[in-house]
Amino acid sequence: MDTSCSAQSLTFYDFLDRMRNPASLDLVRSIKSFIVSFSFYLANPENDGKRLQDFLLTMEAAIRDHPLWAGASEEEIDCAIEVIV
Repeated sequence: MDTSCSAQSLTFYDFLDRMRNPASLDLVRSIKSFIVSFSFYLANPENDGKRLQDFLLTMEAAIRDHPLWAGASEEEIDCAIEVIV
């Protein structure tokens, strides 16, 4: 994480606390599914990079729309995505 994220109230542990909330099950499943999906394909840096970017864009939108992240600042959302990466 960069300095701006470490200075925010959203830390790695805050992120984990939100993700442990039963209401975040859909987000947790999306992350796990993405990780598992890599075992189904041969490694291809070009395709893998695109899949990662698509996943991060999808997760950013999902986090922004999720009730557990309601009222989160732009910086908190950015930090959450950085934690995922």
